[in-house]
Order: sequence, then structure tokens, then C-alpha cells
Amino acid sequence: MNRVQFMGELKNLLSDISETERREALEYYESYFDDAGVENEASVIRELGSPGKVAAIIKADLNSGTCEDGEGAQVGEHRYQVKKKRNTTAIVLIVLGVLLLSPFLIGATGSTLGVLVTIAFIPILIILGLILCIFGLLVGAIACVAVGVSLCFSYPAAGILTIGVGCFLVTGGILSLVIFVWFIRTALPWIVRKVTDLLHNLLNKNKGEKDGVSI
Repeated sequence: MNRVQFMGELKNLLSDISETERREALEYYESYFDDAGVENEASVIRELGSPGKVAAIIKADLNSGTCEDGEGAQVGEHRYQVKKKRNTTAIVLIVLGVLLLSPFLIGATGSTLGVLVTIAFIPILIILGLILCIFGLLVGAIACVAVGVSLCFSYPAAGILTIGVGCFLVTGGILSLVIFVWFIRTALPWIVRKVTDLLHNLLNKNKGEKDGVSI
């Protein structure tokens, strides 16, 4: 019996197990023959035993059972189980790697979100600052004009100076109002557009990376 006959008979004997398990088992023994080389095919067949023994070993392994069909079968069973354990070990290592890297991934994501939140809050802070500035200047201007008018009757110079300060504050309030209107109509839409583009690019980048990993 040569390799082709051995693998053909083994394939027929494994026809009653799932297609995935059968393919994995056949690929394993094909690679086992490849590693041994063409010149060692006969010794590999002697080592493994008959295809019937190997098929029994595979089925018993899939059923979490044991198979005691002689020394050749025990060798084959051991090597097939080693293959399975290596696959399981690889999965465990991948999971552990993801768990170990998760703090760094979360940290990077958290930093990105923190920057985006900060950028989003900047326009709000500017608007609130301008509103407070306008309110404070106008209130101060009204107070200065009122005090200045009252001082004009007793201390005309101080009253005129105070009214001048009030007029200066009114000018500052009007200028702040102009800046506020400009910010709302021009700067704010530009900032919102830039933040939206940044979020769009970030989401597309993450989606592209996920698609690349899934492929």
C-alpha cells in the first residue's frame, strides 16, 4: 500500500463524520506524509498502521474516547491529539494576547474620544464666554452711565469720566456682539464641519481595519 491508496481508503472510512473534521484529519495526515518525505512513506504507513486503525483513532478522538488497537494506533492517536492541542493552544495564545493588549487599545480609543470631546466642547465654551462677556460689558456700561449721570450734579468731572467709561464698555459690548454673531454664522459651521469630517474619517478607518482583519 502506498500513500495515495492509504489516504484514499482513509477518506472513505471517514465519510461518516462531518466534512470539517474529515478535512482537518486528512490535511493533518497529508502534512505528516509531506514532512516525512517520499522516501519514508512506507515507514510512515507501518508506523500509523492500517487506514482502519487510523480512522478508528480519529473517530474515538472526536468522541473524546480512547482507542487501544495496538502500538501503531497509539502512536497515531498521540500525534493526532497533539495536532488538536496545538490548535487549541494557538487559540488560547491569541485570546491571551488580545486580553493583554486590551488596556492599550482601550487607552488609545479613550485618548481619541477625549480629544474629540474636547474639540466638540471648545465651540460651546467660546459661545458661553462671548455671552458672558456681552452681558458683563452691557451691565457695566449701564451701571457706569447711571453712576456718571448722578455724579455730574456733584462732581461733574468724575461724572463725565464715569460716563466715558460706560460708553467704552458699550463699545466693547457691541464689538463682542459682532464677534458672537460672526462666530455663530461663520466659525461655528466651519468647526462643526471639520469635527464631522474627522469623525467620519476615523469611523471609516476603523471599519477598514476591521474589514481587513475579517478578510
